[in-house]
Amino acid sequence: MMSLSLTAERALVICAVLMLTAAPCSAAREAAAPESYSAIEPSSSTCDGRTDELFGVRGGTGDPDARGFRSVGEETLWIFDADFEDLTGDNAGWTSLDMSGTLEITNYWHKDTIRINGFEHLGDSTWWCGTYNNCWRQPRGYGNDWFCCLSRELPLSSWSEPGDEIIFEWDQRLAMENEYDYGHFEVSDDGGSAWTTIAVFNNPGFAGTPGRSCDWDCMIPECEGHQWKQLDDYAGSDVFVRYRFESDCAYSSQDQYDNPPQSPCLDGAWQLDNFTLSVNDTVRWYDDCESPGDNGWVHDSIPGQGQTGVVFERVFEPDILRPPWYCFWRPEGWWMAALDSEGGRMVDGQNSWLLSPPIDISGADGLVAKWDYWFECPRESNDLRQLWLAVSESAECLYDNPLFTQATPASYGGPWVGRETADWDNWAWGDWLGINWRLWNEEPPEPGAEHMTGFMLDRQRVGVPVGGPPTEWDYSIWDRFHDTFDIDEALSDEVLIGISDVDGIVSAFIVASSDAGQTWESIPLTDISPSTDEWLVDPLVSHIASSTEIWYYFEATDGAGNVRTHPKYAPDAYYEFSILPILGSVTDPAILLVDKHGRLIRNEDGEFRQTSESYFREALDILGFEYDVYDVEVPSGSTDQSNGPDSAGYKYYDTQIWFTHDFNAYTIKRFDQVNLINWLGQADDGKERNLLLTGNDVGYELVEVEEETLDFYSQWLASEYLSNDVADMYDTLLVLREASGGFDFITHDDHGTTGELTETTSM
Repeated sequence: MMSLSLTAERALVICAVLMLTAAPCSAAREAAAPESYSAIEPSSSTCDGRTDELFGVRGGTGDPDARGFRSVGEETLWIFDADFEDLTGDNAGWTSLDMSGTLEITNYWHKDTIRINGFEHLGDSTWWCGTYNNCWRQPRGYGNDWFCCLSRELPLSSWSEPGDEIIFEWDQRLAMENEYDYGHFEVSDDGGSAWTTIAVFNNPGFAGTPGRSCDWDCMIPECEGHQWKQLDDYAGSDVFVRYRFESDCAYSSQDQYDNPPQSPCLDGAWQLDNFTLSVNDTVRWYDDCESPGDNGWVHDSIPGQGQTGVVFERVFEPDILRPPWYCFWRPEGWWMAALDSEGGRMVDGQNSWLLSPPIDISGADGLVAKWDYWFECPRESNDLRQLWLAVSESAECLYDNPLFTQATPASYGGPWVGRETADWDNWAWGDWLGINWRLWNEEPPEPGAEHMTGFMLDRQRVGVPVGGPPTEWDYSIWDRFHDTFDIDEALSDEVLIGISDVDGIVSAFIVASSDAGQTWESIPLTDISPSTDEWLVDPLVSHIASSTEIWYYFEATDGAGNVRTHPKYAPDAYYEFSILPILGSVTDPAILLVDKHGRLIRNEDGEFRQTSESYFREALDILGFEYDVYDVEVPSGSTDQSNGPDSAGYKYYDTQIWFTHDFNAYTIKRFDQVNLINWLGQADDGKERNLLLTGNDVGYELVEVEEETLDFYSQWLASEYLSNDVADMYDTLLVLREASGGFDFITHDDHGTTGELTETTSM
């Protein structure tokens, strides 16, 4: 970082710019999603500073979760925490599936002894299209989405001649969902290329019901226990016969509870025995299914085909993250990503699943979740992300049951990196929880578009809230008290806060202090909209005065008598706004910090514990400097609320430190540039003027997108903007122009002088 000080000879300023820059976060916003798809915006601690990030909170709790996400007033016991840094603990047991293309289809036809007691004509075994699975709701029967065939060749050319009468008979039992799951008896005379359906079988019953099964002795015509079919048309030709069973996606033994007396799929789907082929009343072939082996019957599984081969894998510090990943943290350590190994992006037809190990949630009354991620699924790429959850009473059965339910809509959007949080109370009913992240391509990208990097998971946490149902708060940065130099403006400022609770909110207060927390005053709020849980906060008239810093927090009581505060750890943590100046004066100017970043960033331990502002304040405190702080109301916005302070307040300060974000053209707006130029120009009158401007993309956002005014960057910052295009990234280079008189930074012994200063440079 370079530093300089301004003398009366010339007003100079330095802009400290991060060297690796990129396209702005705000450019990534998507339009509203059609149908069932969702254009997801980042949640807490992502680039847009949403409401549960406590922008402007003071005080320190040392708790990375102090800002909460769904509540304030409850603790979270984290029971699962996977960061993928190794393969032990919660990082072990993660699996990925490639569900693209045509998956392998298991053929469940096999010989079995099930359901033969009491029927002597069946012998010791039958062919059964079914299986045993203790994880199913009915542990014997058939599952969803089955396609199972049992076939064999019959050499009718050796046994018959055209014109002969051919009868094919068998015994059967079936239990298939009425109108949805079917058994077909088919014949092919071309070696199996084409099949003719001779008969279709299904549970009998009324429309819209699962019907009732048919046992071996059933006499109902459509599913009679003994079947015979005339195959005269195939006399003299070799044929194949086939029994084909198909089920749909639901209401099989896999997910249907046994419901006597109907039991529509209990021990289903189809059993066969005692095959007999007669030609002109003479038995030419018989199979009672008793002999070992398959006796010519074929029941092969169908192999998968057309799969992309792309699965989730651990990736170390991926360099494939697109701009603006640097909004919050660099891709340190290991991530889970599902990308083509050569291109580093998603591919056509991809369908990748990432499954967590079973998570023990036994005894939990509620669940919360939090995950760090990268998301880049532009709508035109037709790539989508979705989260599914499963719950089971058994860890072994967690992924055998079709218990996955949608936790988020299929979504597109990005690019951004962020931390999302969610309330998973609806999945707290069992003993074991499973997480399934799905990333897939619905169809090839639109013309001119391409696949990007999709979804990468950096950390997955699951926790149990302690303290009962939460009180939820919505205190948007667009509706907050804000710093001002104008008392009249503060006296007319009223804001809104959303407060909701499952037990209702009985009362709500704002608790304020203007003496640094020595005394507090509780002021009731007005419930202006019970249907939307909105409460009106009147101006804090009794506390607003010139040069006053006002601390405040909120307190609410729910219908069960629970008292919760926001911020969570109030009064140790609180909101603040100031009637400036506090320390600055015309006679003894102080330092003004202007916070145009206003969001949490990672601390040394990788958690989002502090705002950018806290680091500047800590440094100034250590050095013993006095300063005021102006928190810009909406740092990431494009309205007047995103401007820096009015020039009327500049006179109290000879040093300003601005720290900014990387939103395109929102960093130093034209309003701010004009005010700063006027303030810097006062150096010609002998006033000291020091400006430290630090942030990301300042040159890009002023020069590249043509937001510079009055030569602010080139002349007043004495800088030259150079851009070297490197793939999708930009290197922004800062060139400091020659300045007469040299430069130094933050010296308070040269008021009104023109003495030569020494040049100091540090990196």
